[in-house]
Amino acid sequence: MPLLHVPSRGNLRSQGEIALAALLQEPPVNWAVFPAGPVSEHLMVGPGGVFTINTRHSDGEWVWVDKDTIRVSGRRMAYSQDAVVEAGRVTALLRARIPLRAPVRPVIALFGARFIVVRGKSPEIMVVDARELQVWLETLPTVLRPIERMELAAVIDNPATWGTRPSMKRPEDPTAA
Repeated sequence: MPLLHVPSRGNLRSQGEIALAALLQEPPVNWAVFPAGPVSEHLMVGPGGVFTINTRHSDGEWVWVDKDTIRVSGRRMAYSQDAVVEAGRVTALLRARIPLRAPVRPVIALFGARFIVVRGKSPEIMVVDARELQVWLETLPTVLRPIERMELAAVIDNPATWGTRPSMKRPEDPTAA
């Protein structure tokens, strides 16, 4: 009799990351996608604004969303709090480098949910079925002009924004700083 494999939470999260990467191979027109970095999972910049995209793989479970509360098969999850904190950190880092009119908005993209029931929407966060993410992004009203998107993309793509610098290690000296 084969053993039932129950994926760990980390494994489910990485499955969500892989699925999102595949989904965003061809992002919506005029949108730029930045992969996971030191501060966020994924960043997207487009006409509708700047978003952090958090992935969650719910593996066939039911998901209920009521404002800031997310329940997966009856268990309350801290997804929304984590996503809001992440978006706040990204907002602060970007505002330190470039004027940003609106804060970065958090999005939770759910993969594998059997049902997603949304009773009340939160003004801070968007919870969406990952299969509908691109359509949702394309329907957002335009808030960023092309030049603003290009400037933001340049700042996001710069490692100095995130406080990381290239390593100065020499291959023959693994202890060098």
